[in-house]
Amino acid sequence: MQKSYRTALFIIVGIALILISGVFFPSEQTDSATAPVDVSNTKMAVTVINASPEPYIKDIVLRGYTEALRTVSLKSQIKSRITELPVEKGMRVSKGDVICRLAVEDRDANYTESLALVTQRELEFKASERLYAQGHRSETQHSAAKSGLEAAVARSVRMKVNLDNTAIRAPFDGVINDRLIEVGDYMKEGEICALIMEEDPFLVVADISESDVGQVKVGDEAYAVLQNGRRLNGKIRYTSSIADVSTRTFRVELEVRNPEKDILDGVTAELFIKSDQVMAQRISPATLVLNDDGLVGVRLVDNTNRVSFKEAEILGNHADGIWISNIDASTKIIVEGHEFVKAGEIVNAVPLQN
Repeated sequence: MQKSYRTALFIIVGIALILISGVFFPSEQTDSATAPVDVSNTKMAVTVINASPEPYIKDIVLRGYTEALRTVSLKSQIKSRITELPVEKGMRVSKGDVICRLAVEDRDANYTESLALVTQRELEFKASERLYAQGHRSETQHSAAKSGLEAAVARSVRMKVNLDNTAIRAPFDGVINDRLIEVGDYMKEGEICALIMEEDPFLVVADISESDVGQVKVGDEAYAVLQNGRRLNGKIRYTSSIADVSTRTFRVELEVRNPEKDILDGVTAELFIKSDQVMAQRISPATLVLNDDGLVGVRLVDNTNRVSFKEAEILGNHADGIWISNIDASTKIIVEGHEFVKAGEIVNAVPLQN
């Protein structure tokens, strides 16, 4: 009996020793599932594409406005009283239509008198010619007769112009934008009767920077978009050769057709002008990042898979992506995972699967 107790005691002690040895003398072979993992050398996986720049024509986008090609103040060339105003402001007129009519007064009589004097001087000159040919009139007398006729004709022309100026007419087809007088008003020379605006063609004008003005030439095709989304196609008709002293920009004018006469003066518009062709890369807008200095660009990886930042200029924004410049061919652009890496970091670059 005592022997069996001793045997049991030995077994218990042996089990205890085995358990104690597992605590104080751990095995060098550890379960891989419970062993700690060293993550210090783990590389972040990013997806990259090889850059392949393509020819791209950038749009120069300018903020501008519509403007009438011609707006003229119709002024009186004589002194007289307004007797008739055939058109109201807002009405469309044709070239030659009477806009304001002034009192004729004695101008008609003066013109008639001048015509009679011309007739008399013509008869006197013809008689002088016959006498001069027969030797009965001196050259001085004949020259005086000729001068008298020419003076009478000149006076007649002045009287005709004076009479014609009693009717102020439209110099071109247009719309009467404003009328500044009423029937009965007395007008002096140089006073404004009405303002007329030509409606077709029309202009879209804007200011272009000194860095872009060299890329715009008269005759280039361009287009403008009004605030309501309407597109106006046309050609560049003018670029200024002198910069604005305050903004250092140059005026540029786009001429567009307005057959329906529905473009208004002074409407805000965006002017789009094609610039020189450059090489550009198309990417998704989500690929762009902002670095610590606030610069917009993309993250790249080199041949050693080291991350770098490249500032990029956005040339255009289209439905199929954006176009950026300053990207060399075959450069690896990070398109996925760029938000989680930074410049100088070594990554695992994985090509994008199409």
